[in-house]
Amino acid sequence: MRLLLTRPEPQAAQTRRRLEAVGHTVISSPMLALVQEPPPAIAHEGIGAVAFTSRAAVDAAAGLPSLPFLRALPAFAVGDATAKAAGRAGFAEVVSAGGDVGDLARLIALRHRPERGMVLHLAGRDRAGDLAGLLAPAGIAVHVAVLYRSEPVAELSLEAAAALAAGSVDAALVYSPRTAAAFVAALGRAGLAERLSDLPVIAISAAAAAPLDGASRVAIAPQPDEAGMFAALAGNDPRG
Repeated sequence: MRLLLTRPEPQAAQTRRRLEAVGHTVISSPMLALVQEPPPAIAHEGIGAVAFTSRAAVDAAAGLPSLPFLRALPAFAVGDATAKAAGRAGFAEVVSAGGDVGDLARLIALRHRPERGMVLHLAGRDRAGDLAGLLAPAGIAVHVAVLYRSEPVAELSLEAAAALAAGSVDAALVYSPRTAAAFVAALGRAGLAERLSDLPVIAISAAAAAPLDGASRVAIAPQPDEAGMFAALAGNDPRG
């Protein structure tokens, strides 16, 4: 299949390699650009665990002066890919929730006692879900350290615009609500809004599908991670 990938870099490069390894052709048009924020000052006192809700946060944490201290703490990751990234980054004890922020909150409430200290949520400025609010009933305090922000990209890549205009894209993959909204806006600016009506779209979640106004062929991943995206893609692959 000829696929349009809307993920930001560097995550897009990893996904592209996985898709190409199973025979797909991939056109990249990142709809968000990740921008590093100045490293926040993180006091060691009172922190008992670390939480990640994105691989981008794991990458951004590499620049923290307190990284050696944080690596020694238990780390909770929203999904398997994020957990693997944290392990590669040197976090010694990583557990995956295998789902979304709600699953992550349930995992932390099960595994982490309030008296062990607060959970440091290393995250982006724009986040899906409220981890602190979800953990408040369990008496677990959460401190959010913003490491990066994501800014919408205004234009489609030249290759993506040409392929969409020619009707030669078999499916588009969107990984977040903000990516989906930026994609719809970019289609409009390129004069290609009507293409969305017959373009198959694979969305990581119902929330990510919500901004796709005008799309009629949307498949939602059975679980909100890349494995779920690939499963949904396989179910919509005309090659069988």
